[in-house]
Amino acid sequence: MKITKLFFLLRPNRSIMVAMITGAAAFASGSEVVRTLLITLAGWCLAVGGFSLDFYADRSLDVRDPRASVRRNPLASGEVAPAAGLAFSLTFIALGLITTAFIELRALIPGAIILAVITGLALHLFERPLARACTLGLLQALYVFMGASTGSITPAVLLLAGVFFFAMFGGRGMIDIRDFPVDEQNPVQTLPKRFGVKATARMTAVCLHIAYGLSLGVYLTGELSPLYLYLVIPFITIGLVCAWWFALRPSPELARTLTMVFMMGEGTLICLAVILGSL
Repeated sequence: MKITKLFFLLRPNRSIMVAMITGAAAFASGSEVVRTLLITLAGWCLAVGGFSLDFYADRSLDVRDPRASVRRNPLASGEVAPAAGLAFSLTFIALGLITTAFIELRALIPGAIILAVITGLALHLFERPLARACTLGLLQALYVFMGASTGSITPAVLLLAGVFFFAMFGGRGMIDIRDFPVDEQNPVQTLPKRFGVKATARMTAVCLHIAYGLSLGVYLTGELSPLYLYLVIPFITIGLVCAWWFALRPSPELARTLTMVFMMGEGTLICLAVILGSL
């Protein structure tokens, strides 16, 4: 086993964003700084455990070309033994739940539901395209509630959970279109294979519009300072332009570019807006 390949199981391109969502929600709830940092760590650990468990569950599918070259799953390539990969995932899940219990017992409620969802995904219980999109959106909302459980769950927090639910639900469609040339040759069920590329792109745009509307609603609660609004305006503007562009001209190539814009740029911007608006 190549120890360095364990780094890929951390899934930093995804787990860091989940940590930011958890931390931003904790800030929005009025949580203390130390508790916010600890629940952020707990959210990151759970995310690492969940995303690496996904590698374990899909190792037999990820060994096939061309999916193998895209996913780069070290458990599928044999660079990490499946048993080691599973132990890695379970260790991070346990660390996440233990840290959560140490900080705030009521945060274990969304934490336990997160565990149930990632276990169901690993067992392929949510393989239908809409079910998978819904569970992925639910996970983002649950991380919001997990972070906010260290403070007060206010109307702004509830709206923020809706923002991330619809953003991820729609983002699933964009990711599926991005991977459509690869998934078309595999038995995996995706939104464009079920509904077509154009219909999936339109669904993505609708979900993103809802997310942007809810993000503006967060400010209208009066719980965050104008700093939030100053950052959420470019968040909405950039997002709407990209959403319309994607709805009118959907393609795997465009989806590949916009995935980075939405998952990293837009995600970072809204989390930063929430954090600064809470100070």
